[in-house]
Amino acid sequence: MTESPQAHRKDEHLSLGVSLWRDTTPKKQIGASFDDIRWLPNTFPEMSIEDVDVTTNLFQHQFNWPFYIEAMTGGSALTGRVNGQLATVSANTGLAMAVGSQSIALKEPSQATTFKIVRQRNPEGFIFANLGADHPIANVRDAIDMIDANAIEMHVNVAQELVMAEGDRQFKWLDNLAEVIAKSPVPVIIKEVGFGMSVATYQTIAQLHPAAINVGGANGTNFAVIERRRNRNDDSFNIDNYGLSTVESLISAQLAQNALPLIATGGIYNANHIVTSLMLGANLASSAGFMLQTLMDHGELDLTKQILDWQQALPRLFTLLGAKNIAELQQNQPLYSDSLQNFISQQKKRS
Repeated sequence: MTESPQAHRKDEHLSLGVSLWRDTTPKKQIGASFDDIRWLPNTFPEMSIEDVDVTTNLFQHQFNWPFYIEAMTGGSALTGRVNGQLATVSANTGLAMAVGSQSIALKEPSQATTFKIVRQRNPEGFIFANLGADHPIANVRDAIDMIDANAIEMHVNVAQELVMAEGDRQFKWLDNLAEVIAKSPVPVIIKEVGFGMSVATYQTIAQLHPAAINVGGANGTNFAVIERRRNRNDDSFNIDNYGLSTVESLISAQLAQNALPLIATGGIYNANHIVTSLMLGANLASSAGFMLQTLMDHGELDLTKQILDWQQALPRLFTLLGAKNIAELQQNQPLYSDSLQNFISQQKKRS
């Protein structure tokens, strides 16, 4: 059966996203990276690995691990199969999981099965639904019901839409988000998609009172590059280096005195990145591109092994830093590189 142009776009996003992660050519980092953060040694932690509790409580739910498989897939036969594989891995490793944007399944009900498979493969897991910030509350309820979701990510993606040839050109979302947050039957997370969040953005979101913010920082899956490649590398609108990194976004939350729970995503591909994200104030971390690339190149078993390696590493890293839990980890004061200190200094001058 021939699939729709929107379903084909889902396949293109998957293919180009994985291709970018496979590319071993040194990439220009946008802003400060995780390498700009150094941990101070703790010579006398006075604890054992058995003392460590890496669980995190959010949305009235206890997550056994402070990271999950982030949203990117669903909406075509191919991405439906990938969703099923990711759901199997999430069930086998005890991780939460988010699906990609479900808007296609609202327009094409036949594609709902490519999302429902996640709940079928992981009936007891914590699953995040996903829709764009312009979707009304009726659509939000339908997306939640489709996969019996525990929470929903409402993604804000101005940059991606503007690069996309067929993308939206009007972005008036705040009133709709306020209504969705007020009426949603499950917690609502406002999520960026790879361009990060500034101090001003956090201050605006604070007025909406969502359940959490997903910072969606740069240096992970770059949708500006993906959409430009879909446009045959049209350079008439090139924002490949636009945005704030995950590290800069987390620090911007501190500068904004953000009080809402934070989820860190964008360029997270090892356990050290998770620890640094938690240290900088995140309650959870998530990974999309790295998980997808590992699955597509090596299969479910290798992705499962990779996740288990992270799960084994986290208690050891907490012990290394003398932290029995996330709250104690966040009392650590890391060292910042000169360039990151410069970023902080400039942001403080603006406030």
